[in-house]
Amino acid sequence: MLTRKDVSHEIAGEIRAADGGSVAVLLLRLRRYRQEHILFDNFLNETVTERVKQSLRPEDRVFEIGENRFALLLPGVRGSNHAQLAANRLVRSFVEPINNGVQQVQVMPTIGIAVYPDHGDTGEQLLDGAESAFEQASLSNDRYALAQINGRRRSISYDALRDAIQQNRLEVNFQPIWNMRTNRLFGAESLARWSHPEFGEVNPTEFVLLAEQTGLITGFTRWSLNGTLRHCASALARNPDLHFAINLSPRVFHDPGVVEQINGAAQIWEVPSDRIVLEVTESAVMEDAEISARVLHRLREIGFGIAIDDFGIGYSTYSYLKRFPATELKIDQSFVRDLAVDPRSANLVRSMVELGHSLMMRVVAEGVETPELAKLLGDMGCDLAQGYWFGAPVTAEVFIKGLPDSSG
Repeated sequence: MLTRKDVSHEIAGEIRAADGGSVAVLLLRLRRYRQEHILFDNFLNETVTERVKQSLRPEDRVFEIGENRFALLLPGVRGSNHAQLAANRLVRSFVEPINNGVQQVQVMPTIGIAVYPDHGDTGEQLLDGAESAFEQASLSNDRYALAQINGRRRSISYDALRDAIQQNRLEVNFQPIWNMRTNRLFGAESLARWSHPEFGEVNPTEFVLLAEQTGLITGFTRWSLNGTLRHCASALARNPDLHFAINLSPRVFHDPGVVEQINGAAQIWEVPSDRIVLEVTESAVMEDAEISARVLHRLREIGFGIAIDDFGIGYSTYSYLKRFPATELKIDQSFVRDLAVDPRSANLVRSMVELGHSLMMRVVAEGVETPELAKLLGDMGCDLAQGYWFGAPVTAEVFIKGLPDSSG
């Protein structure tokens, strides 16, 4: 097991040998899902180490720096994008549980990334950057994050977010969702955006997590519902066939009257419930599966669609699918982006499409950024898709303005 000083020395050696090229440092932490306090045994240690090594190149180096913690040194990478692809490979390598002969053990990775020379030119600077990114990765659905150029993560305060919600300083963006079967616009996903006067554009993952942790999520959800539905009413006046997806935090499922609040907002803005799909992540709903199932069933009975978002990266079994009244599966972009180059990703996506259809659900692919990916997904029978190939998120006003008027 190496100390930080040892790892810093090893990084410095790779930087000297890089001769102007890039070197990536990844800090990796592994833990058992929902059993963080339980240490790995020798078998798990050996197995996870081998799985990490198999996900990397022969020239990459793995250092154990603590219990369930590793520093990874990747020489000769082609910049930050290459380092993030390596991190994505590592995350996907732990989707399958480890069988220790007694039980299936699901292991959760978290990865912070820093790259020379973008994030520093010494071992200490790169380790600092990777540690800062590691904090951000713990908030991200991707489970990995890249250090910021200045090496410091912005800190958004409770007061700033509360004021932004109360003063309506957040903004609704719509990202198009495309119907792969008819090759026409299906609708859009509503995305919250926040431009802070000092920090600029704030990462949505960061402020949504802050809202969940501080009790602001109730007010944020109220803002999101009404802000989105107001724009939905305008969009449906131009094209009544559109559908709109709204992200919903299961943290609000404990709020008294949450179902009535959601339904009441739809009625106020005169948006039919069957035009709205409420998205929840599979990991989040499993935190309190009983209450999640109860609330989602009530919403489904009213007519709202229910989508399982980020499907494939959660750490629960498929048994939850029969408990929740889902009408859509949204395949996480980490599987979609490698579809054209990785046969295993292609097989996984194909099986997800088949699973969704066998359960009478629509299947949506996220992160579609090229025509090649769109064609592959269409050939697999995927129903819907979103991503930059079909359109980037834009303000709700811009989205609605671009719709053809079919009212007359």
